[in-house]
Amino acid sequence: RVANAIDIVAERRHLQPIVVVSALSGVTDDLVAATNAARDGDGERVNEIIDRIRQRHEDVAMRLVQQKFDFFDTFVKRLDKQVEEIRTILSGVALLHEVTARARDKIVSIGEKLSSVLFAYSMMMRSLPGEHVESEDVIWTNDKFGGATPRMDLTADAARKTLLPIVERNHIPVMGGFIGRTVDGATTTLGRNGSDYSAAIVGAAVGAEEVQIWTDVDGLLTCDPRFVPAARVIDHLSHEEAAELASFGAKLHPRTLEPAIEAGIPVRVLNTQNPASPGTLITREGPSQTSGPRSVARKRNVTLVHMTTNKMLGAHGFLARLFHVFEELKISVDLIATSEVSVTVTVDEQHDIDELQRRLRDLASVEIIDGQCIIAIVGRNLLRDARVGARVFEALRDVPIQMLSLGRSGLNLSIVIDDAASDRAIQRIHHALFEQAVAV
Repeated sequence: RVANAIDIVAERRHLQPIVVVSALSGVTDDLVAATNAARDGDGERVNEIIDRIRQRHEDVAMRLVQQKFDFFDTFVKRLDKQVEEIRTILSGVALLHEVTARARDKIVSIGEKLSSVLFAYSMMMRSLPGEHVESEDVIWTNDKFGGATPRMDLTADAARKTLLPIVERNHIPVMGGFIGRTVDGATTTLGRNGSDYSAAIVGAAVGAEEVQIWTDVDGLLTCDPRFVPAARVIDHLSHEEAAELASFGAKLHPRTLEPAIEAGIPVRVLNTQNPASPGTLITREGPSQTSGPRSVARKRNVTLVHMTTNKMLGAHGFLARLFHVFEELKISVDLIATSEVSVTVTVDEQHDIDELQRRLRDLASVEIIDGQCIIAIVGRNLLRDARVGARVFEALRDVPIQMLSLGRSGLNLSIVIDDAASDRAIQRIHHALFEQAVAV
């Protein structure tokens, strides 16, 4: 896979690329496991995981060597330096038996550091002028560890000073995604699966012509092909449509499009295992004159919170008091539906629902319904043609609906149902909207 990715870069060398890579598959999870083992005092488990991570990177490099042992020896020295850094940090975690958010970011960022060194040196082994760049020298962020926000003014300046001189020498900068740095020098991360977000940040910072996100599917599809074999690639989407799909689990980091939207840069989603595929192009406006559904997505592990009270009737400020509880517990809400005497919202199941319920009971009667999912039909002007809604509800004729949401923009029709029924529901909806002739 690494060799294939290097071939893709080589074929696009004339485009003066900047390469942003993620960690090797599973490495970030391993680093999280090693962190937890260190906190729990399990030194044997820590050493086992770190040794496995090191050996995996060395094995990949060895398979790419092509007799260029001078590059390989240099790579191994860089690899050992990074591994020792991990061990030092984890020793501190083991000593204190606790992990701060700052320390966790430092540890999990090592996966991208290792893969970017591996990628750059593997390029050099294959006679490509790759040049490794430390991500912290490029992307500057606030200090929200685990989900930092870029400081684009500082990042733009750093990216131009660090990356563009390398490009002007006809070399190819290679950096790890997911990683940033605060102004006081602390390593931050942008949230899991944040390497595509890093690419968009860098693209916006240097004024790139296009951001290409290479993944393992041919682009954004009309549905997840694991559940709907008839799903097909969408050739062109607007930024708004793609952002909606990203928030429901499409092959994009949900925040990827933000810097691209601000800079007016198109994003293209492509497949490393099928480079000939044109993929999905995402632009600010999307294809002209396109209305109707574009894709069906699903968000699982959702909890429905239903709040009822007569105190809402004719009262002002009551909703503010309800949602102040969510704010205090840092619980974000996906969907909202209100009536004269009730409010229903959806939240992720990993939140502290018991504490939320306890606090809300001072204000309203509360019903919690777990095991739900959101099915979202994303497109443009979904209100324009009544047949879209009719086909969706016909597809769900024997599936109880817990909640329904459709904004005035007509961009997203969201339906909350029991997760146990979601497989057949999403298959039926896709069949009704995309596998039958629908004039919209």
